[in-house]
Amino acid sequence: MALTSTTEDYLLVIYGMRAEAEQVINARLAERLNVAAATVSATLDRLTRDGHVWIDDKHRVYLTLAGERAAGQLARRHRLIEHWLIRTLGMGWAEVHEEADRLEHAVSHELTERISESLGHPATCPHGLPIPGNFPETDVGQLFSLAQAQPGAAVRIVRLSEPAEDDGELLRYFEEKRLVPGRTMTVHEITPNGSLVMELDGATVVVDDRVARSLWVMKA
Repeated sequence: MALTSTTEDYLLVIYGMRAEAEQVINARLAERLNVAAATVSATLDRLTRDGHVWIDDKHRVYLTLAGERAAGQLARRHRLIEHWLIRTLGMGWAEVHEEADRLEHAVSHELTERISESLGHPATCPHGLPIPGNFPETDVGQLFSLAQAQPGAAVRIVRLSEPAEDDGELLRYFEEKRLVPGRTMTVHEITPNGSLVMELDGATVVVDDRVARSLWVMKA
């Protein structure tokens, strides 16, 4: 059966959680999608029936090959639309995710490919997440959460976490503080409450654990 906008949203969330090695279970999907657990169960039953997901005996959710293919196409479309909105319409870095959420269900495969071509086939979305089909093979083992950085480490921001893209408050904070992909900074110290004191462009920036866990970095 054809996917609906709702089932597409589920596939995209599962795809993103799996990309970050996060265990996918009913409760976490309910939290990410802001719906009741019973609603998640009903939608997962539909996706299982249609061959897009399977659930093991510990109630962990996985994408089938068909589900992985559909989710990858959705992620590609969404992330290309974000680039297009910034480059052609001048929308803000923190604004485009929500708009792309709306448009991703309506843009055709043909238009998606035209957008990719017009943008020069970018490897990642503006928030650093890889665009399936455009992203070269890299060693993702080099990436780690900023929350794991040690004092004295120089790191470069590579991308946001998947959940951070859905948090408008965080996106605006990252944009305001210029904590965006490509920025390099040095961790000076970790405070007793777990906040990181860092130097960025000669200025001191302090971020709490919520912010640090939302940024994936690599050694600079």
